[in-house]
Amino acid sequence: MEVSNIQNFDLDAKNIAIYNSLVQNTKYYWTDYDLLPEYLQQRFEDYNRYVHAFAGYVKRRVQENKDLIFCLFPKIIETVSLYLRGKISQSYKSMETALESVNDLLFQKSTRRPTSGVEFGFKARIQNDKEELFSRTDMFHIPFEKRHLVKDQRYSIHGVPSIYLGKSIYDCYLELGKPPLDTFWVSLFIFTQDKNDVLSPQHLRLADLTFADKSHDIPLILNSVKNDDVEYKHTLDRLVDDILLWPLIMACSIVCKHPEASFKQEYIIPQMVYQFCNHTNGFSGIRYYSTKVGGIDRGKIRNAMINLALPAQDVKRSGFCPRLAGHLALTEPINVRKCDYVQIDAKYGWTPNGIPIVSRLNSDLQQNETVVALDKMSSYFDHLMTKFIKQHDLNLLQPLYGWKEERVDK
Repeated sequence: MEVSNIQNFDLDAKNIAIYNSLVQNTKYYWTDYDLLPEYLQQRFEDYNRYVHAFAGYVKRRVQENKDLIFCLFPKIIETVSLYLRGKISQSYKSMETALESVNDLLFQKSTRRPTSGVEFGFKARIQNDKEELFSRTDMFHIPFEKRHLVKDQRYSIHGVPSIYLGKSIYDCYLELGKPPLDTFWVSLFIFTQDKNDVLSPQHLRLADLTFADKSHDIPLILNSVKNDDVEYKHTLDRLVDDILLWPLIMACSIVCKHPEASFKQEYIIPQMVYQFCNHTNGFSGIRYYSTKVGGIDRGKIRNAMINLALPAQDVKRSGFCPRLAGHLALTEPINVRKCDYVQIDAKYGWTPNGIPIVSRLNSDLQQNETVVALDKMSSYFDHLMTKFIKQHDLNLLQPLYGWKEERVDK
């Protein structure tokens, strides 16, 4: 390796270590503060210290965008402060300014998501004693005629139906509060709109608010060793983008101080990001990490704990959003009882089609009967996905309204 490459390697190692430390050492709880703006101000000061520590190309690129940094974080703090003072309209305008400043970065990060293969998610529901068995329509968003039932969540607001998907069934299980398995029903959703080409790359565009913890290390090393200057620079630019987006990602990842409260300050910023996703800026939803898992588990299964929030785009008097219904194919929901005899097929913690198998990703969960039962469900859905892709079996995975060219909007 040439001297210059060795120097680059040392700089890369330093920058990656700084970024990983920023992600890992951030306090996502704010129990020591009275109000959220105080917590955010402290995080802003911490972030600035990290920003000044970067070196080489990364530091230059970050410094070139310092105006963005000094717009984004202060605007986030201002947004929360205005909201808490009851100035909701001014609050949203402040957040709109912040989001417009990073819209191009969000777009770039979104375009780096896979554009081929199958993109999928799981939707789960809990059955109560009064409900009949669920159907596919029960697993979609709450129909418009029942929008009075829609509560606010981290990425939703009262009265606006949304579809929430998890990257793994275990993710869905934790999000629903670890319900009894005999009440836990799951459907597989696949992003596709063309029955003649189920691998069509025409995905819904999602604002990606996941943080890239430890994901830059290997690409930088490989591209440096291969002397691939183009890909090497692209990898550095992706690291820079993640650094610049960190204030927004962090502000949307704060764990609730009072999880049972009617009002949660931690939801102010995520809900405004949610409202920002519409046809105007080209985003159809949000991709983010679950906050339901922490400690050592978080690092081991982080990539299995990704959620998707897809707000209804086209509002109707009744029924479902035709845009979502035309892009998402889904299965009938199943219960764990259907998967008792399914064999788990996984290599390095993933099924052949890329579904996470949590009991293989985290050795501490290998003997957990609940986790194993959920992983059997994952393998069952993996078999359905294979039939869908390779055998073109369209009977088990279909959109609610039929395929895009056949559907009738309600």
